[in-house]
Amino acid sequence: MTTSSSPAFLDVIDLTLEIENRLLCRSLSVSMSEGETWSVLGPNGSGKTTLLETLAGLRPASSGEILLGGEPVSSLRHRELALRRCMLFQNIEDAFPATVMETVLSGRHPHIPYLQTETAADYMIARQALHDVDLGDFEDRDILSLSGGERQRVSIAACLTQNTPVRLFDEPTNHLDLKHQNNILQLLCDNHRRLNLVVLQDINQAWRYTSHALLLFPDGSTEFGTVDEMLTTDRLEVLYGCRLKIIQQNDDRVVIHC
Repeated sequence: MTTSSSPAFLDVIDLTLEIENRLLCRSLSVSMSEGETWSVLGPNGSGKTTLLETLAGLRPASSGEILLGGEPVSSLRHRELALRRCMLFQNIEDAFPATVMETVLSGRHPHIPYLQTETAADYMIARQALHDVDLGDFEDRDILSLSGGERQRVSIAACLTQNTPVRLFDEPTNHLDLKHQNNILQLLCDNHRRLNLVVLQDINQAWRYTSHALLLFPDGSTEFGTVDEMLTTDRLEVLYGCRLKIIQQNDDRVVIHC
């Protein structure tokens, strides 16, 4: 379990998730605090996306409670939720044309008073986010003209622009090349006293970039703690149902399939 003395940003209390009579998560209770970055790991179909959507208040739990900043997620209005947490979705569909800047500025909408428009400060925040994801020259590009990796980075920039204390990222490295995978994960995990939850498929990225790990096992059981505690051969072999080997040299370690 987390040993941080920082205030809890997210409290999960006896949470159970089921879909079509299939148990995804059983009686999960965990507190997550500012300054922590949690990787969410598990095999395909273990419920990682469902868990993130539930923590974000986008899907009801079968039972249990989720507190965001000490208040039940279910009691918060949509705008208040949007000021407290952002979420990067795994699948994005663009139904209509829009510029990159218009798309990134959508992250500022919860901060803008009713019947008002974006200010120069909002544009400055959006431009900084685009610069941070290496898309500083893309402001006027049509969103429909982008590659998959470019579109993913625009979505990440919109999350950064939303500027929330809790950030949930569902497979942020989707479609990204190696350079941008590393740059984006470094950017997200250098979190400046935020709380990050990141669904990852790569154990080595979890080890390198996150401080804590939440493991979702196929039978609905969970384990959580620091990456040192969780990312062991014994736990990971049970989690993924295959033989693994950890190669370590000084502070570097790599998990490989045997």
